[in-house]
Parts: sequence; structure tokens; C-alpha cells
Amino acid sequence: MKLQNIIFPSINNCIEEKLYFRGEEKLYFSCKEMEEVKCEFNLEDKVDFDLESGVLRFTEEEEVFFDTYFNGFSVNKWLKYTRIDNVTLRLRLKGNFAISLIYKEEMAVDQIMTQVVHTLKVNTKGEIDEISIPLDCSKTLGMYSFSCKALSEGCELYGGEWCSDIEQIEEVKIAAIICTFRREQYIEKNMKILEESFFKNSDSDLKDKLTIYISDNGNSLNAEAFDSESIRIFPNKNAGGAGGFTRGLIEAWKAKEDSKITHVLLMDDDVVIQPESIYRTYAIWSLIKDEYRESFIGGGVLNLDRPWIQIESGAYWNAGKVQSRKGGLNLRETQSCLRNEVYEHTDYQGWWYCSFSLNHVREDNLPLPLFIKVDDVEYGIRNMKHLILLNGICVWHEPFEYKNLSSFYYYWYRNWLITNAVCGKIDSHAKKVFWRELQARVVQEIFTLRYKNAGLLLEAVEDFLKGIDWLKEQDPENLNQRVMESGYKLSPLEELEVPFSHSQYIETRLSVEGKTHRYWRKITLNGIFTRKGGDAIVPTVNPHIYYLHQKGRALHCDYSTKKGFVTIKDNKELIRLIKKLFYVKRQLDGQYRKASEEYNLRGKELMQLGFWEKYLEL
Repeated sequence: MKLQNIIFPSINNCIEEKLYFRGEEKLYFSCKEMEEVKCEFNLEDKVDFDLESGVLRFTEEEEVFFDTYFNGFSVNKWLKYTRIDNVTLRLRLKGNFAISLIYKEEMAVDQIMTQVVHTLKVNTKGEIDEISIPLDCSKTLGMYSFSCKALSEGCELYGGEWCSDIEQIEEVKIAAIICTFRREQYIEKNMKILEESFFKNSDSDLKDKLTIYISDNGNSLNAEAFDSESIRIFPNKNAGGAGGFTRGLIEAWKAKEDSKITHVLLMDDDVVIQPESIYRTYAIWSLIKDEYRESFIGGGVLNLDRPWIQIESGAYWNAGKVQSRKGGLNLRETQSCLRNEVYEHTDYQGWWYCSFSLNHVREDNLPLPLFIKVDDVEYGIRNMKHLILLNGICVWHEPFEYKNLSSFYYYWYRNWLITNAVCGKIDSHAKKVFWRELQARVVQEIFTLRYKNAGLLLEAVEDFLKGIDWLKEQDPENLNQRVMESGYKLSPLEELEVPFSHSQYIETRLSVEGKTHRYWRKITLNGIFTRKGGDAIVPTVNPHIYYLHQKGRALHCDYSTKKGFVTIKDNKELIRLIKKLFYVKRQLDGQYRKASEEYNLRGKELMQLGFWEKYLEL
């Protein structure tokens, strides 16, 4: 059975070559005559890859390495989680090659052990041929990879796979569940990729093993736009991501007998998909050991703008002080791929790519109705016994800091309290941590003139304290409309009363506050009682209070969309919100325990099929 395909860059998702292969570093030297001799050194490892045909071509004596994020073989994880006990590398190539099998392991921080474990010379005499190289799996903590060195001109590599001889392969069928709200362009692009990769590909192992369930919260998709019976669309009430994913889980659960669905895969609608990730997920489930059947398989989320940067690979809730795992790794580097092999504690997986057995989906074990934000956390804590993460299983997503809607403030802090309560994290320490974070965020929003955001934060706490019956009675669409109307709306920069200046925006972003200015700003409360003066142009994401010192207006710019909103200094509103902050503190002190215990004791009411059918008006 194929475990992993050897894959190459593709215009459908990512063309960053070093995620797939890398060449030898070649040193180039040049001198330029100026007033004095100037020497320049360049390291270049460009490989001749034909993006259109998908063929890797070699010049004589050129060597290409595959110890990369997508093509290295994580032997430790394959042997730990699956029943395989042998591995073979198969390659399809043409020409005269020297093939080396290589083992790499991070022995200590910044120390990698590299060992060539096997070498083989191959000459296909001008024909395309397939070779097989058995792998000695005696070393099991790191990554196996290979290199190909051309011994003559005209050598080409067409692909291959890591595979295993195994008799017991379980029947697996995956329902990939996607929740969307009026994002037709993303859905249509991703469905086209899946159609070409699987549904219309007669050679695909997943042709009849994958079904797509799309929860259409916006009721705007055209089913006729998709040319496959394996893509099903379910018009759904806009109950947010939680409502959309739960609708998909319900439909998959109802269809499991007729459709033989065994596992589900939750994916965001606005990600860029790597089809090979889905295949590797399928392969792991087909070979999973009994003790890991109740595990989750997670996908790393990579930065869409810089597709070699990993944003997160698993996460730890930590009672609301979230710790993302392995963020910031540069996956073009082999060392980062090896660090992905190292275990770190996780207790949930983001729903941008999260797969688990359909056995978890029962009439009494559905997600909480949290609309958006933290909806994946509680479900993971409740059900995830272990998280399997593997290099090469991922999606690309725009950086989360680009998404900064006012409504996110409300949902994050309200759902933070609900999640902690349902999970039983309701002691005084959890409350203290929450209050400290809430207070800091409210003050941040007030002193950056974003009074509406501060108001939403305080409203989130008040709504939590209303208890579980309040949440059960809410119409999610009406509640979300109220929350959205209470926040700021992004408009094109040219339509705003504060004129946008690119140079001023950059100057603000690069400015650094001195110690004297910081002292003066703090003792004058950021100049709230000084005369208003001038306009500030600041980012929408976490602008520093310093940027707004003694400013009368601010243009908050979302540079990625070239939209923004304007806020105006209002000391009366500032004082009102400060008073409300202390009022909410008294409410929290008096009612936190009661509301939290109520959610903890009755939280299961929100996980029932009967509740969800009424909530979604099914």
C-alpha cells in the first residue's frame, strides 16, 4: 500500500520548491571594480523543475535531495501509529542515477545526525523505469529521505512513493465536511482541485473513498457548478462555523450505514488544499493500530503569504491561555521538519484540518453552539485521546491576524468562559486569569479609541452570566446580527473621512517609543485630558496605545484588504466604559461560580441531536 506519494510543486496550491526538494548549494564568486575591490558570494540551489509537466530534470553530476516537509518519511510516526513493519521506496525515473537513502535525526538543539544507509546505481538506458529500494527501519526516531544524483545528461525523475507490504488494510471512507458562508470562489477552486485529484482521476485510490459535505450557511452555492456525485451541498441556517460543521457531522452520521462512512475530516472553506494531505490521512486510518483508533489526525496550518512558514501544528488550551505548538518554523529547512517530529502536549486541533472516527459522532456527543471562535476547543478536549501530526499533512491559510472583526472580540471572550465551564475549569485561578486578560484587552481597546470593541468585550461577560438557558433560547442569526451591528464595519479607504497616507502608516508601524515618552504617556493616561490633535493611521490588529497618544481621530487600516474604519476620541464614552468595567467585575465576582457550575452540570443539553435539530430548524 502507498503510504506517501513523492509530490512536486503545483500551481494549484504551492510552488515553493524547497518544501518538496532542494539542490546542492553551489558557490558563485564574482568581483566588481569600484574604488576598492568588492567581492560577492552567492549560494544557489535552483533545480530544473518543469511546473507544467511535473518532471524534475537533472544536469550531469547534479544531486537533488528530498529531506523535505512533503517528501521526507517520518518513520517514527508511521511505525508508532500504524501496523506497518516494512517500508519500500519506489521511484519512476529515466537515465543514469546514483540513489542514496539517508537517515536524519535531531540529536540535540541545532545538532543533526545524518547517515547514508544505502546507495544504489541505476541506468534505465533511456527508458522510463520504476525501481524499488527496501528500507532498513532499524533507526526509528527521525526521518528517512533520499537523494538522486545524475551520472549523465538527460536524467529525469517523474515521481514515486513510500509504500509498505501489508495484508490487513481496513475499509475507510472519509466524509470531508466544509462549512462556508458566501465564499463561492474558495469553494469552487477547492472543489475543482479535489475533482481533478480524486473524483475524475481513475487512478486515484480515493476515487470512491471520499465524499464532500458542504454546509452552505449563506444558501448561495449552486450545486450544478460541481461536476461530481461525491460533492453534496446542504443549505443551512447561519449558525456560524459550529452550526455548519455540526450540520455536516449530523448528515454524515445519518448516512453512515448507506454510504459506509467511517471517518470525517473538518476543513475551513478559505484554505488552500494539498490533496496529498487527504491521501496520507486516508492511509493512516487504513493502517491504524487498535490503540490509536480514537485519535484525531491534525493538519498543520501554513502561512498563505509565506507558504514555508508554519503557523501552528496542534495546540494546548491551557484554560484559555492558548499555546500554539511549533509556530514560526521555516519548513524549507530540514531541521524544522525534524522538530515537527518532537512530541509536545496538545489537547485540541483546529478545524481548518481535523479528522477523526465517525464513532465520536453520536446523538449525545455533538459540538457546542458557540457560533465561531473556540468552537473546536471543547470538542477536542472532550473527544481527542491523542493527536497525530505528520509532516506533509497541512493546509495553507491567510495569517489569523488578518482577520480582525469586532465580533471576534465578543465570541472569543464569551466562548472562553463557556468552554472553561463545560470542561470543569471553574476555579478561582481560571477566573483570575480570564479577568486579567479581559481587563488588559478592554483598556487596550479604550485607549486606542475603539470603544465599540470594548463594549462588546463587556457584553460577552454579561451574556455568559445570563446562563445556559439564555444561550439555548437565542436565535444564532439574530444574535450575530446584533453583535455585528455593535462593532465596526470595514469600508474602502477612499471612502473614509480620515485620508489614508501610506508613508504615515509605515512610519507609525516602524516607530519605537522612548522611555521618557512612555513615562509621560502613562502618568497622563495616554493624554486623554489633553487637547485633541491630529490623526493617527494605525493597523487594525493590536495597535500600540503609543500610536494614539494625544490623537483626536484614528484611521484603523486593514492593509491586506485596503479597508478600514475611523474612530474619534470621546472622553465621555471612555469614562462610561471604565465605570462599566468595574460594574462587570462586580457581576463576575458575584455570579461567576453559579453560571459556570450551571454550564458544567447542564452542558450536555447543548450536545444533543434534538437540541441541534431545533437550533438549526431541521
